[in-house]
Amino acid sequence: MSDSKPRVLVLAGDGINCESETAHAFSLAGFMPQIRHINDLVSERVSLDQLSGTFSVLALPGGFSFADHLTSGKVLALKIQHQLGWNLGLFADRGGLVLGVCNGFQALIRMGTFGKEISITQNASGRFINAWTKVSPSGTRCVWLKGVGSMDLPIRHGEGRIVFDQTRKTEVWGKMVRLGRNCLTYEDNPNGSDESLAGLCDSSGRIFGLMPHPEAFVRWSSHPEWTLQAGRASAPGQGAQLFENAFQEVRRGSNI
Repeated sequence: MSDSKPRVLVLAGDGINCESETAHAFSLAGFMPQIRHINDLVSERVSLDQLSGTFSVLALPGGFSFADHLTSGKVLALKIQHQLGWNLGLFADRGGLVLGVCNGFQALIRMGTFGKEISITQNASGRFINAWTKVSPSGTRCVWLKGVGSMDLPIRHGEGRIVFDQTRKTEVWGKMVRLGRNCLTYEDNPNGSDESLAGLCDSSGRIFGLMPHPEAFVRWSSHPEWTLQAGRASAPGQGAQLFENAFQEVRRGSNI
């Protein structure tokens, strides 16, 4: 393959507000990100074949896409599924990677990426949360989390509580564990998610969604307590490893 950097498509749209941070995090890891408004992609009728042929990664950033007008992430999910007609599972089968952060994760859930028995709703507190929290990976399925330990990451959401079909909760949880989708959990469960879930992956491990923001901690100086270890000011933040893992996964698959 050529020496060109692998490309990342970072979605932008009305209300999405983390596209620049997300693109920067991918750039630091060695990717060439391209930010595109989803309405432009729709008007250009960009097909799944074009997506797969041009981009190694699709990123759905955080924010409040289309003002969460029909519940969080719903309009974005509908645009991806029905106006673009993209099957993200097929994109992953072709070697693509998908990352959905916060609102992007909500959109992945609305698309049924992690199962129809899973949804996302308002935080148990009923309040918007803007804080730092500790999360821990679980299992080995998710390629984004290879070799990652516990991390401090910021959360910024009002609807981040992952919930199961309450009539089949035990069954749903058992299936999730069996398929390795329960890949990231909170240590303090700030929003009341079932089983303290902070993130999920699909059965391939290539589509990953999480409520915390790894793109907001790619430099140690972003951490609120960074001055306690001032010697580490120029060190990478803990979120950076997720993007580096994605780069290494693309390299393994394409012999870059």
